[in-house]
Amino acid sequence: MEFYYCICLLLFVYFKCRVEYAHWILKRVLQNSLGNLCSVWDAMNNMITLQHTEIKASFETSTHVVGHVFFLKKNLYKRLLGMISRYALNQIVAEFERVHYANKNPFTCGCVMRTTHGLPCACELSKYVIGCIPLDSIHMFWRRLNFSDQGLSEP
Repeated sequence: MEFYYCICLLLFVYFKCRVEYAHWILKRVLQNSLGNLCSVWDAMNNMITLQHTEIKASFETSTHVVGHVFFLKKNLYKRLLGMISRYALNQIVAEFERVHYANKNPFTCGCVMRTTHGLPCACELSKYVIGCIPLDSIHMFWRRLNFSDQGLSEP
C-alpha cells in the first residue's frame, strides 16, 4: 500500500510541476495580466507559430541529419534512417544497449518500450542483431515526419 501511495504522490508532484511550468510559460508570453482579447490572441498566435516552426525544424533534422551512433551499426538502422524521428532512433539505441542483458534473462525485458512508446523492446531487438530493424516494427506516430496526411495509413 505504501508503494502505491508513493507512486501517486510522485505522479501528483510531476503533473503539478508540469502545470505550473505551462502557467509560467503563458504568463511569460502574455507579459502582463492586463490586456484585451486581441493582444492575447496575437501573443498566443506568435507562440504557436514559433512551436510550429520548431517542430518543422525537428522533422527536417530527422530526415537529413544522421548521428555518429547510427554509423557504427549502419546495417541495423539502415531502414529507419530518415524515416523515423531522431528521438525514436535515440530511444531504440538506448534499448539496443539492453539487448545483451535481456538475452540472458528474457523475463527482465518487460516490453515497456513496446507498450508505452510503440518502439521495439530489447527482446524484439535481439532478433535483429544480425539483420536490420524493419520499419513496420515502429509505430506510425514515430514515422510521421510532416504535417500532411498523404501516404499515411496504419494497416
